[in-house]
Amino acid sequence: MPRKIAIIGAGIAGLASAISLSNELTPKVSGLEIIVYERSKELSTAGGAISLTPIAQRHLDDLGVLSKLNQMGPEAGVEVDTIDLFALNSGRHLGPLRVTASKDAGCDNFKGRRVKRISLALAMVAAIEDLPNVSILYGKKLTGGDTTDDGVTLTFDDGTSASADLALGCDGVHSPTRTRIVDPGNESKYSGVSFVQSITSAVDASHPTRSETTSLHIGRHGSILTSFCDPNREKLFVAAVLKVNELLIERYYAALEGDAAAQNSMKMSLRYLVRNQSNNSRVPTLRKMVDHAEDWDLCPVYQVRPGRPWHRGRIMLLGDAAHAMPPRDESTTHALEDAIIFSRTLSHNVGQPIANSFQEFECERRAFIDNAFDESFHLWQRNQDLAASLNYLKDPMSPVSRPASPDVNVDRIPPLSVPMPMNDSFSDLSVCSLTQEYLGSHGII
Repeated sequence: MPRKIAIIGAGIAGLASAISLSNELTPKVSGLEIIVYERSKELSTAGGAISLTPIAQRHLDDLGVLSKLNQMGPEAGVEVDTIDLFALNSGRHLGPLRVTASKDAGCDNFKGRRVKRISLALAMVAAIEDLPNVSILYGKKLTGGDTTDDGVTLTFDDGTSASADLALGCDGVHSPTRTRIVDPGNESKYSGVSFVQSITSAVDASHPTRSETTSLHIGRHGSILTSFCDPNREKLFVAAVLKVNELLIERYYAALEGDAAAQNSMKMSLRYLVRNQSNNSRVPTLRKMVDHAEDWDLCPVYQVRPGRPWHRGRIMLLGDAAHAMPPRDESTTHALEDAIIFSRTLSHNVGQPIANSFQEFECERRAFIDNAFDESFHLWQRNQDLAASLNYLKDPMSPVSRPASPDVNVDRIPPLSVPMPMNDSFSDLSVCSLTQEYLGSHGII
């Protein structure tokens, strides 16, 4: 049984793994030491506000993180009961989606939650501070490593190295643990879709849709999400889900390394993209919300090829490092589940070779993850085919100049019944993909 465990990455998967491993193994393994190696010099504030599903909230409660999050006052986020759906162009209300899990998911006491990613990270770090055998080292960018039957050696860009009995690659979709050690050359692939997002003050602007917490404006070529992320409704998360060219992504990352002028210029370009999308809407307050936001970030959605190795020697990949999915993923929930299931599997196999735990974990997770990937990929492909067909039919028949027409015919709207996403939960991309498919199949958008 490993006594020294290295975790690469202090994202959700890495921090959850550290907590879960400590909870499971401390009573069974003397001298347990868990070290999290994070490439950044401090916790990243990137990522805007994320959606926690009822299942994710249950997992966080099991880890002892939810109580820490609930102690953070306004930074704890806001509960989400429903997501109000609107047609982007006309502004017509299409109906609500209830954010609930199936009855057998064990989540009756939990709702959805919108929370800033940094707030969740701070709550997880607070939980780790209560664990004497877990530490986090910052400024540790992985450059390589090796694994044998006896242990793992990791090297970092500051010239240092570390050894461990077991290593977990929780370093995200661009994981160097995957691309340099476990499955060399298995690079992530851009999905073609990005979030362009901002968190802005809601004090001087009314909410665009009179929704209690979250609204999603669905369009044929993109969608705009608006969601309060604090109980006082002072902070508003605004995100556009758009197709973004990879050239712009390259320019975006180059600008991040540039001076203030380059960064400001890129933020203006991103703002223009979202404004161009919101200008299609007949809801003036939606355009106002977009204009009100200034500090825009670009978050491309990547995926990792399915069916590839998750482990090598004594190194296991978890979360997005192993299985980032097409644009309908539930990455937070999957990351938490990976951490908890792997930790319990390792605890169950105390005294057994690590290979036994790896094999048992794969048997538990591989089929579920592959099925989730297939469902996501095929749904996304159907959405792309539908959009292409609609454009093919529309463009030749549309006059060069015409008045804006509503994108919804009220008489044609059937009762809204969007199928439940994988994992009994709703991520932002799940709602976009499923709703677009449903409305498109009925000729509503």
